[in-house]
Formats: sequence, structure tokens, C-alpha cells
Amino acid sequence: MPSLDSAAKPHDASSKIGAQVVIAKSNLPLQLPAPPVRISQTDARIAPLQAKINRAQIFAAYQQLTKIYVSLGRYDDAAKTLRAEAAQYRRKGFADAAIIRERQAARYETDLQLFIDRLPTFAEQRVLDTRARLEPPNGAYLGAFVDRDDAISRYFLDENFQRHTRVEDWTQLVGKPHASYFMYLRYGNKFPRAWVNHLKKHGAIPHIAWEPIALKFVQDDKYLRDFAREAARANWPIMIRFASEMNGKWTPYHDNPKLYREKFRLVNSVLHQEAPQVATIWCVNNPPLGNIAQYYPGDDGCDWVGVNFYAPIYYDNNRNRPTRDDNPLNLLDSVYKMFASRKPIAICEFAASHQSIVDNRTQSDFATEKLTLVYGALPRLYPRVKMINWFSMNTIRHSTIGKTRSDYSLGSNVLVRDAYARAVASNYFLERTDSSTRSWVEMPRLLKPNENVRGVVNFSVWAKTYIARPKVFIEINGKIVYASDAMCVHAFALDTSQFTTKKLTLRCYLYDDRNRFIEIQSVAVNSRP
Repeated sequence: MPSLDSAAKPHDASSKIGAQVVIAKSNLPLQLPAPPVRISQTDARIAPLQAKINRAQIFAAYQQLTKIYVSLGRYDDAAKTLRAEAAQYRRKGFADAAIIRERQAARYETDLQLFIDRLPTFAEQRVLDTRARLEPPNGAYLGAFVDRDDAISRYFLDENFQRHTRVEDWTQLVGKPHASYFMYLRYGNKFPRAWVNHLKKHGAIPHIAWEPIALKFVQDDKYLRDFAREAARANWPIMIRFASEMNGKWTPYHDNPKLYREKFRLVNSVLHQEAPQVATIWCVNNPPLGNIAQYYPGDDGCDWVGVNFYAPIYYDNNRNRPTRDDNPLNLLDSVYKMFASRKPIAICEFAASHQSIVDNRTQSDFATEKLTLVYGALPRLYPRVKMINWFSMNTIRHSTIGKTRSDYSLGSNVLVRDAYARAVASNYFLERTDSSTRSWVEMPRLLKPNENVRGVVNFSVWAKTYIARPKVFIEINGKIVYASDAMCVHAFALDTSQFTTKKLTLRCYLYDDRNRFIEIQSVAVNSRP
């Protein structure tokens, strides 16, 4: 194991505690910038505003109190006030206003947790794996839409004369093979055999977003049966995302939930009868979410539940609706809470923009922050998400009427592409599928007090707070061994066999960019030789 003198080289990648070695990537000096004490400032206006809220739940008072807490740097109190205001809105039936306040609260809330990489226990396996069709035991299929990334020039045409990028070129672009790729296909068109065979050659799952122009055309007829039999002849796992985003008014099948459920169940039934290796995905868009339960085909009517959400720089191409402070994970939360206990969750479409038609400014930091947040959170906070797909397309150039015009393509921005490569580098993000085996991969799980550790162990910290790059300091047995302002996830390896003490105390400190102390977490573990 390498060792360096941390006092002489405080920014180096390894730091030494006597004979004990911690391997980490620090970019800050290995010392706390200030005492770990919260400075609680106050304001004479707080007490009367709180009294007004207690007496009459006046919305204006909530809003004034939130502004005061933010100005004082008391962000946890601001988040609690926003959550309380959101609850009042919900009680009064103002769901949209409640959602807005909840998103604002999530912006200010702090979440600091310590994790250890381990294979799941048997009890954890039973929770993680519902054994749905094509569901990996744990980990998430890494997927993408790549057919409109303009940085890739080689392509081929399928039976419907649709253009498809060669996936080996995508792998070369981003540096890692993906387990799945998706395409859009109009219901009524031919089964895309050439594209499916291309992905089969590369060990990837074809994922078809199959979209009817009207539900009345979906019948148990020759077309549906022939399509299903073609899928069966492929002799390869295939995912069918039928009639997705039905909760959005932009789809031609959104206004009749009863008929929609009937048609989805029909397609699901026929595909299951004819094609044993096909899995169906019922997929909503967020926003909106208010009516999705009306469209759900039932637990026996689909295999997976999916959600599409994006992180554009502005909502609806509107300069007055910036999204800088929004957390895209809020758009996953509701669907995850509703369905993750009984269905594997697929993020069928996600991307973060690095340019908007609104101002045409390159904002690589925006995209980097949002994608790092989402991909970093999945193995730690959303382990039932079993697939995530990046939408790599410049919708400024390839626009659709009524859609947000943003550049989400990885091929056009090397900084965002590099951030994506770092975010998906972990083995947790699966790069191939093998339908003949069901293997488990190590994954981060919460570090428990007095847990036994042995040998070289991988730890990580999830650090989310009111700024994108808080400062994280790791202390082991009283000595700071890691310091960085990287986004969200902080990983380090510890060679526990080098320690002479049987008890190791891992402590994590969180500071903001102004060196104000925010939070601390501490866990003691048992070191076994």
C-alpha cells in the first residue's frame, strides 16, 4: 500500500496515520477550516412570525420566515418552514403550490450519510429483488438514447428506414459499454429486427418506446401477434415501453384512463403469451403526477414501472422559470415511493442540459451538478431503480413542438461527458446483460454502528446540502485523512488490516463554501485482522 506524509502534502491522494493508510482523492488541506460548531444567528422578527403561524397558519408569514432563515444561513430551519407551508397547502387542496414548496425545501435540506460497499445480505436481497422479468438482482442497467447524438456519424437503417447509431461508437465516446439502448417506434410499424440484432451482438437489451397514434388502433390482431412473435424469434431480452407519458396532455392517449388501462393490459398479455423474454414498462412523465394512479394497469398488468424526467436550465423555455435551485431527484421521489416496493423502477429518460435556447450560454456546471446528483444517489438512496437511460440529444437542433429546447447531448460537451463517465464508472451501473445468470454486485449500504470490517474496505459519503460543492472532511480515530469539495459522493478505501486498534471511529464533517459548519456524522466500527 502506498503512503505519503500528509503534513507535507496535504492535497495528495493518500494520507498516512502512522502505519495506517487511507486511500482517497483529496483536493483540500487535511484540516478543518473552523470549529465544528453551528453559529445560530437570530432575528427579532422570528418569534412574532412563528406566533402568527401557530395562531392562524398565514401563508405570507411562512414565506417571510423562510426568507429570514435563508438570510441568516439557517437552511435547515428554512426547509422545515417550507415543509410546514407545503403541508398547509395540501390540507387546503392546493397540490401544485405544495409541490413547489416541497421542491424548495429539498433545495435547502442537508443529507449526510456514511456507506460501506458490501454484497447485500440475504434479508436485503429479498427486498432488493422482486424477480420481475429482466430485473437484475441489484445494480442498474446503464442505458441511453444515442440515435440523435450528432457527434456520432456512423449509422444504419432498420426495416422502417429509421436511423440508428452504432453502439460501439457510443462506447468509444463515453468510455463504457451500456447494458441497454432505446428507440422510439410508432405502433403499426415493423418490428426493428436489424436494430435488435445489432444490440444483441453487443450484449445490450433493446428498449422500444412503442407509441400508438390512437388507442383504438390497438387490438388483439395480426399486427400485435406478429410483432410479439418477431420479438420471440429474436431469442433475446427486450423491453417494451408501451404508450408512455400517458399522464401528459401532449400524448394522443391521455384522456381516457379506463381505455388506456384496457389497452395496456392487452398488449402486456399478448407479449407475455408470445414472447417470454419481453418485459413491459409502464412509464409516466413527471411533471405532472396528479392523475397517474388512474392510468396504472395493475401489478399484474406490467413488469416494470418507469418515469421520465429532465433537468433543463429553464422550464418551458421561459427565462422567468430558472431551475438552478431545483433537485431533479424530487421528480423521482413520488413514483419511487408509490411503486418501488413491488416493481423494479426504470428511469426511462433522464438528462441534464448544458445549453438552453433561452440564452444559448454553455452551462457545463449545471449539467455536471444535476447528473452527478442523480447517478450518485441511485445506489445509495434508490436501490430499486434498476435501469437509467441518458437522453443524448440536442433538442435545440432537433426540436419538437411544445418541448423544452435544450442541449442534452454528451457528444457536444467534453466537460459534461467526462462528468458522466465518472458518474457511471462504478460496477453498480451494469454494462451488459446476461439472461442466463443472476449475479449480485457490491453496492453502498448504510454503515452500521459496530459493524465488522476486514482488509481493504470501500467507504463512501453521500453529502447533499444547500450548495452544490460543500466541503467534506473524513476523520479516522481523531485524524483528518480526506478533504474535498467534490459533488455529492466522496469515496475512499481503508486498509483496516494496518490498524492496531480494534475500534475505528469514522467521523464526517460538512462545511459550506464560506467555511460554516453544517453537519457531522460519526460511526464506530470493529476492525478485524
